[in-house]
Amino acid sequence: MVGIKTFAALLGAVMFFSYFPAVDAEEWSPNLPQKITLLHETKLYAEASESSASWATLSPQDVQTAGAEKDWYRPMFGEQKWVKIHTSWMGDQWVHIDWHEIGWLVPKDEFADVSGEMPLYNEPEYGYTGATITSQIVHMKGIFYRPMQMPAYLVESWIGDKWFTPSNVMVIEGVIPTEEKVNIEGEGSFFDNPSNQPLFKYNTTTFKPQEFTSTARYGDFYKVKTETGQYAWVSPRFSQPAVTTPVSEDIVLTEKTAIYSYPNLQSFLDPLAAQTVHANAKVQDIWENTWYRISTWLGDAWIIRNNNGGINPSTHIATDTDGYIQVFPKVISGNSHTVSGRLYVANMPRYIDYNDLSFTLEMIDEKGNVLTNGEGFIPGVRQNDEVAFTVVLGQVDASVKNFSFRVSEVQFHNPL
Repeated sequence: MVGIKTFAALLGAVMFFSYFPAVDAEEWSPNLPQKITLLHETKLYAEASESSASWATLSPQDVQTAGAEKDWYRPMFGEQKWVKIHTSWMGDQWVHIDWHEIGWLVPKDEFADVSGEMPLYNEPEYGYTGATITSQIVHMKGIFYRPMQMPAYLVESWIGDKWFTPSNVMVIEGVIPTEEKVNIEGEGSFFDNPSNQPLFKYNTTTFKPQEFTSTARYGDFYKVKTETGQYAWVSPRFSQPAVTTPVSEDIVLTEKTAIYSYPNLQSFLDPLAAQTVHANAKVQDIWENTWYRISTWLGDAWIIRNNNGGINPSTHIATDTDGYIQVFPKVISGNSHTVSGRLYVANMPRYIDYNDLSFTLEMIDEKGNVLTNGEGFIPGVRQNDEVAFTVVLGQVDASVKNFSFRVSEVQFHNPL
């Protein structure tokens, strides 16, 4: 799965606060990065004072930190801070560097989509060149991450490698420049970014079937120019199917049931209360589940019927969290009972940066007794992801024919 990183003015870099060992600072202060990148030739001092002797200079490089002055993190633009670093030949030494350059550089060789106008600088936060970039695809050379500050981007430009720091713009990393033709055969939705969750149906902008010429691709999303001359993102996944099978069928919803804008789980709308709905069309997805198109107060919507005939997937609550997943298991091989299927991350726990998901898949008999089970693990999940899984179950009596599946011990994990 490809991850998406977007930055806007209100986000900040809070995700970087807690990954490193603590230093001598106030109890509520962020932790000093374990490694920082010196961006210039930097003098070494035996003590945290420029009146002390400086016997050597380091060229730009990554160094290990050993401490810092008490208020190293306080946001004083243009002020220098003292940071103690390890050296292999002089022991611990001090460097005096700009506050906004206390961070670490991650080299990059990929493209990013910048939506908005940004000034270019010779260094992070200062040395304005007088030039700007405006809503374009840029080649990234690196990202400079800093506690309590927005990351700064090192990009290739017509005046050489320069820096910018996002402010009131969106930066989408990892896009692929392209001029592909994208033929959307059904009515679809425009997006501000390659999201896996569309806008609410009553507040989204839709378009009629047409062919677009894209300027960038991110996963199955394409950046295209709209009829108004503005740019937006489209995906065939978030469009109505071009071919459906007409039906006229009443479907009884015995419980609150999720409905979707399109026949995919990421396009969730408000659920319907228990009632009888009328389906006028159906379509089968690649997972062999059938979607039925119904009329609602929001207009046409879709409900899903599992391949075993049940309406709605089973919902499984994550242990001790407010996250949950929906699972569609299907046995694909005999005696080993290797089970594959898909799961939908319907909700992620809030406030904590979870990334990985583990669960136990149980085979149960008609009375709910566990016949056997197996462990599943999905790395790098995000809310609204729909991903495939494979679980190998333990041995079970081959004579057992009537069984179903249950998921337990669902947990989200932060790998850091």
